[in-house]
Amino acid sequence: MKRNLAAALLLLGIAVSAAHAVDVDGKILPGEYAREVSFDKGSFRLLWRIAGDKVFMAIDSDAKGWVAIGFEPTRIMANSDMIFGFVETSGGVRAVDAWSTGMFGPHPADTAQGGKDSILSFAGLRSGNRLVFEFSRALDTGDKFDKIIPAAGTFKIIWAHSQSMDFNAKHSKAGSAALDMGGSY
Repeated sequence: MKRNLAAALLLLGIAVSAAHAVDVDGKILPGEYAREVSFDKGSFRLLWRIAGDKVFMAIDSDAKGWVAIGFEPTRIMANSDMIFGFVETSGGVRAVDAWSTGMFGPHPADTAQGGKDSILSFAGLRSGNRLVFEFSRALDTGDKFDKIIPAAGTFKIIWAHSQSMDFNAKHSKAGSAALDMGGSY
């Protein structure tokens, strides 16, 4: 009896975990992400889920070029930990873990500044005039060029997208917000 109960609880735990799992595949499925916010009348939508010591994020945008999110800037873009996503029309996907060195950039890759690439996984797809870029990383990477992402509370972000795939191209739309991280799910 105890063995059957333990097996049933284990299966229930696996089922609940699977129901809340994020598959970083470039597709956003219903219920995959716990939190969501939209900017610029839907031209940039950010979704996220915190699971254990990791954050999973998705950007859904009408950008023709790159999309980006920055964490905890000190002034405009300065000292912002940034993730750039590139989803080519050919299907190729790239991601850059960057750090903004000034109020208006530049934002070289962490690896070019002595840091590490802390992106654990990424994927993206284009469909019609929309793109989806997903990625995951640890909440606390230990890299001096990465901000600690809190599992709960308020967290300041900046967001941007471009009409170009050139990493150094200026954004066409950008903004900032304070997110309610909402805790683990």
